[in-house]
Amino acid sequence: MKGQYNLLLVLIIALGLSACDRESANVVTLNVYPDSIINDVSIHPIGINVNYFMDGGRFPNSEQPVIKSLQDMKVKYLRYPGGEKSDLYMFAPSPYEKSQPTVSRTIGLEDYPGMFSEEGELLFDPLDFDEFMQICDSVGAEPIIVVAADRYLMPAEKGKRPAKRAELIKHAAEWVRYANIKKKYRVQYWMIGNESWNKNNINSTADIYAQDVIDFSKAMKAVDPSILVIPNGDNEEFFKTVITKAGNYIDRLCVSNYGVFSFDNGYQSYSDSVKCLIWPAQTALNAMNKYATKEQLSHWKMIVAEYGTIDWFNKWKGNNDMGHAIVAFDMTGQLLMQPQIEFSCFWNTRWIENESNLRDHDALDKDGNLTPTGTALKIWGNFLGKQMVKSESCDSILTYSSIDRERNSLFVYIVNKRGNVSRVKLNLSNQKNGSLSQAWEYFGKTPEDLNPVWQKKEDTDKYIDLKGYSITVLEYRLNLN
Repeated sequence: MKGQYNLLLVLIIALGLSACDRESANVVTLNVYPDSIINDVSIHPIGINVNYFMDGGRFPNSEQPVIKSLQDMKVKYLRYPGGEKSDLYMFAPSPYEKSQPTVSRTIGLEDYPGMFSEEGELLFDPLDFDEFMQICDSVGAEPIIVVAADRYLMPAEKGKRPAKRAELIKHAAEWVRYANIKKKYRVQYWMIGNESWNKNNINSTADIYAQDVIDFSKAMKAVDPSILVIPNGDNEEFFKTVITKAGNYIDRLCVSNYGVFSFDNGYQSYSDSVKCLIWPAQTALNAMNKYATKEQLSHWKMIVAEYGTIDWFNKWKGNNDMGHAIVAFDMTGQLLMQPQIEFSCFWNTRWIENESNLRDHDALDKDGNLTPTGTALKIWGNFLGKQMVKSESCDSILTYSSIDRERNSLFVYIVNKRGNVSRVKLNLSNQKNGSLSQAWEYFGKTPEDLNPVWQKKEDTDKYIDLKGYSITVLEYRLNLN
């Protein structure tokens, strides 16, 4: 309970939650403080996980290519080849001379129905590593690579090939060589396995994983000492072991942030209360600050390798609707307020069930069109300044703000969590001459609305009228010189 209280306190401070300041019974005044900087976001720290199963030739006749969709969202970090499937992926078979995806094992392929033949051959044209790097170049995004590193301790199964630790380490080093020595891609971020703490990593422990990190790091940095090696973790004890044992061999830490918890009544549990949606990231940050040395903390950052609205407790049905878009938008905002988080990657472009079962974690549909949660990502991507600044929220109305002093622009993001129409007035502290240059809104009829509307907002003047279940974005021109 104490930990939950502390996280809630952090959220209240970050969001500027306060008693409602009302101009009248029907108008809420929200304060924005352009001079009160909370976090530098000039690197545009918003990314997404791509899926090498789905983003290559899986949908050759899609209405919009994945490159265009990623450009629309303006994501600047792309994680490849994805999540748990990274731990069976090899960018090429030995002798690692050509980008040609294969698998490190045939055990566990049943986790991805419809993707592999019984012999372990991919049934659809995958997104290979060179193609992924071409996407990064076209989008202007930083590549994040996950190397297969765990599940080599899985029990042998008759007729199936297990992974071997030495081969995984060799593959990781050769991937660095291919990427940065042969192809000159200069890939900086290299993650050691995906969620290696997960129960899927049978027979492993935090100590075993920490030693794996050391051995992978040594082999990979022997090829290119400039790369950043990044282990993962989830709880304090796991991070403690990795940090204290492997801390001298790593450069960052990463965590998965699935912050939907205790949504017993679905979206209503969110709309009726203040929710810290980044408690997994906060747990990771607390462990890093507690167990890392001063020298390590001077250059370490936390990376959120995955985040999204998936409810692993199965209380909130995972439809891709307006309610999930609002929570995804809020979760992104909470992550952007954290100075020790370097960047965060949404999960994901589209999962393997995308064609028949579109879910909240799909940013794109099978035709490459943005879904509601993908649109939430697009809003942040297209309307983000260089620094997050302080703003106030009130009850069911959430407010974030960012500023770009070079452009004299202030962005204000307002979320109306509930269905009632609300009128607000913005007070831009110390900015008497601010003028509204553009306004947009994204809204649904209900939280379950599968087809929300994104449109330019024309009727904003002294007061801002917020539709129910909506995200409103305002850009002001300020005189900052």
